[in-house]
Amino acid sequence: MAKLDSETTPEGLVLSFDEALYPKDAIYGAAYVFIDRCYVLLDRPVPGRISVRLTPKDGVPSSAAALAGEFENELLGQAWRRLIVDENRRLIEEVTTQALSGAAGPPGLDELLAMDIDESTAFDDPLGIAMSWEDKYKKKKQSAESAASSEDDSDAEKPE
Repeated sequence: MAKLDSETTPEGLVLSFDEALYPKDAIYGAAYVFIDRCYVLLDRPVPGRISVRLTPKDGVPSSAAALAGEFENELLGQAWRRLIVDENRRLIEEVTTQALSGAAGPPGLDELLAMDIDESTAFDDPLGIAMSWEDKYKKKKQSAESAASSEDDSDAEKPE
């Protein structure tokens, strides 16, 4: 394991990494984890090296050694995640493709929808069971209303 280059300045802790050892996106990922508790500044002091300056935010107690250790641990974790993704890229792409193709509907749905259907026979209902919700309950409602109105009419005709 390479020695961690760190320097404590009045602005904060400055860590320097070799891009050949740590991938740039792993350094960015580790820096992102720290933005809730530190101000983070990424810089390239010389070609092939990236420096990260961590300045703790107000109310966040952290020593320089603790921040350096936490950052390096997070950096190793980010590099490990990147390696796992690289090794399993083909599998991840296949699973993603299958998930997205499943969201498009079953295979053959486009052909079924494009079929020319004879509308005169397509909706024949010899048993009379295809009825809309409105038609089914509208009749009951109308018959109940007519029965109520006929009772009102019969009440009006009765002498008191």
